[in-house]
Amino acid sequence: MTGTLPRPRLPAAGELPRLGLAASGWLALLATLLPEASPARVTAVAAFLLVCPGLAAVLVLRPAAAGRDAHRYAVLEGALLTLTLGLALATLVAVGLFLAGFFTATRALLVLAALTSVLALLPLRHRARERDGGVQSG
Repeated sequence: MTGTLPRPRLPAAGELPRLGLAASGWLALLATLLPEASPARVTAVAAFLLVCPGLAAVLVLRPAAAGRDAHRYAVLEGALLTLTLGLALATLVAVGLFLAGFFTATRALLVLAALTSVLALLPLRHRARERDGGVQSG
């Protein structure tokens, strides 16, 4: 047989930030192996909790909002929405685990890491905001 093996497909340049976002929760979970109250552990976990789950949700809900022609306050709007959604997701996960009787910080971080990975790796709907924002007839 003279067949060649298929070459692995490298991620496109636009996919790399999403892959990094998907890996961020697992890196924060890995940081929990560091000694308690170490600056690296606190920084990694806090940065993940404040930014990454919310950013993954924003990317799924509003993928077209980060264009170059966006309104000048779009960056501030996106940042506030990211922070708010991230805190809301963390709260929902924590309350759900508390009510189920399974809450630990590591379990909550594990659930948020999995949720962030799933949201970050979902295929994006390009220009969904502009397409759906138009005037509907009838």
